[in-house]
Amino acid sequence: MTRPQIYAHRGASRQQRENSVEAFLAAAELGADGIELDVRRTLNGQLVVHHDSHAEDLLIEGSHRRDLPGYIPDLGTALDACNGLRVNIEIKIDSSDVNELSNLASELERYLRSRPEPISRWIISSFNHAIVDHIRELSPGLPTGLLFGRRSWLDVMRHAVVNGHSAIHPHESIIDDHLVRTAHAAGIDVNAWTVNDVERALELAALGIDGLITDIPDEVLGVLSDSQ
Repeated sequence: MTRPQIYAHRGASRQQRENSVEAFLAAAELGADGIELDVRRTLNGQLVVHHDSHAEDLLIEGSHRRDLPGYIPDLGTALDACNGLRVNIEIKIDSSDVNELSNLASELERYLRSRPEPISRWIISSFNHAIVDHIRELSPGLPTGLLFGRRSWLDVMRHAVVNGHSAIHPHESIIDDHLVRTAHAAGIDVNAWTVNDVERALELAALGIDGLITDIPDEVLGVLSDSQ
């Protein structure tokens, strides 16, 4: 059994504040293969790492960077803290405005292109599939994944194939052998979220999934190591 890549969900979010520099450093120390983090765009166009739309009653998309709490890192600072690990960058955007989607996608793609690492180190994902499509159009070589929950995976699979995405990111509860085999036959990776039950992690690994996003990377790594 090939072990899936283990992504620490928002860093080592059970040891440190989620999506913080400390959480990313701790995830690397725990042995995670990668890190999943969330990116948002501020009013003045800066990319910051935070899951929720608000931070201490401030709407991030409606606030200047200087007004946000100091514990929220800029994307660059967060990526530097990931210590060379693979990073799943989940785009968070609440607006459906086409210009807002385009601006965020363009700024993220341009920033990642400016960094010294190969773009294969990143995978860009979002529940907003339109923005992932736009990222793919801007940078065909940048790995992209479609996030979704408890819905028809066949529709998402078709979208991934037609638009050239490299992965689907389904909620772990809907993954079965049929999904994994269908995705792999189409050349699509399967990265599961959010897997916090070690027995389920073993089941998914046995199905041959490619990546596993978890709040407990050390525990999952331990049980997968014991099973080999």
